[in-house]
Amino acid sequence: MSFPILGILLHAVGAFTAAICFTPQHKVRNWTYESFWFWMALSSWFLLPVIGCLLFIPNLSDVLANSPRDAMWKSFGFGAAYGFGGMAFGFAILHVGYSLTYALAVGLSAVLGFFLTPLVQGKLGEITSSAGGNAVLAGVAVGFCGILLCGFAGRKKELEVRHSGAGSDHAFRPAIGIPLCVVAGVLSALYSLALGSADPIAEQALKRGANPELVMNVRFLFASTGAFFSILPITLWKLGKQSTLRELAGSGIGGSPAPRANILWGCLAGLLWYLQFIFYGIGHNRMETLGVASWPLHMIMLILFSTLVAIARREWADCTPTTKRLITVAISVLVLAVVVIGYGNHLNQP
Repeated sequence: MSFPILGILLHAVGAFTAAICFTPQHKVRNWTYESFWFWMALSSWFLLPVIGCLLFIPNLSDVLANSPRDAMWKSFGFGAAYGFGGMAFGFAILHVGYSLTYALAVGLSAVLGFFLTPLVQGKLGEITSSAGGNAVLAGVAVGFCGILLCGFAGRKKELEVRHSGAGSDHAFRPAIGIPLCVVAGVLSALYSLALGSADPIAEQALKRGANPELVMNVRFLFASTGAFFSILPITLWKLGKQSTLRELAGSGIGGSPAPRANILWGCLAGLLWYLQFIFYGIGHNRMETLGVASWPLHMIMLILFSTLVAIARREWADCTPTTKRLITVAISVLVLAVVVIGYGNHLNQP
């Protein structure tokens, strides 16, 4: 039996690209957030999945013609729900801040993503009755605790920065924000189900010569486009309401000039988001017998790397020693969770 080090490392690369996917936003000038979000979503959820299938899925038309239609619609539908979850996530940030939103929404997504696919496929009992499955479940529980610790530490950081006069002064509205976090976490977990629902399509692609390392692209074709088309009307409506639709062609706020590079920065953010799931797919293939561990592992690593990137950007530099110790403990718990999940995969190998 071998410890799935390579699978974990590949998942780590994907989680890292997800952790930095919003950094290009800092380069955008004279644009509203919705315009940046449109180009990011267009590239990551529509253009790149289509291009990826055309480049890496041989005989794509035959694959689609011989795949069950219900698998396509299920993947598309669950992907659409994920898109709504992303919008709920953005609104939750406005009411309870980044830290609590990430902790609650991503924590719920990690736990539910572990259970949903095997539950729908009728394999949950088989997984939880094995030593490896129970170890992975324990790792998910440890990771959930680590994510909550990150959220608690992050909330303390936000309060300390605000009291210093350097932070934002947005109102803290938990009565609105926490239910939105729950909605975001539940709907975001459905992306795991969207990918799993495309299993029959991926099987058809493999039969027709698709590379197992790149077959994940055909899953994105329905899961990600579902997400894009669910948020597209609302995004366009918001841009129209703000009279900023012209920004989609490169104009700046109020019709003033804007750097053409804005579109490139938006597309780069989309590429980074897309790459996380390319590495997710390759890492998933290396998780041996417990591929169901991939989703919670990815979510836990996403929080881990997001926190480490924030530390590298010195966002925690002005916190109190108590808060710094708390985030150090939280990071240690997340690392422990990754090890335990990997060990669960190790136990489940024949």
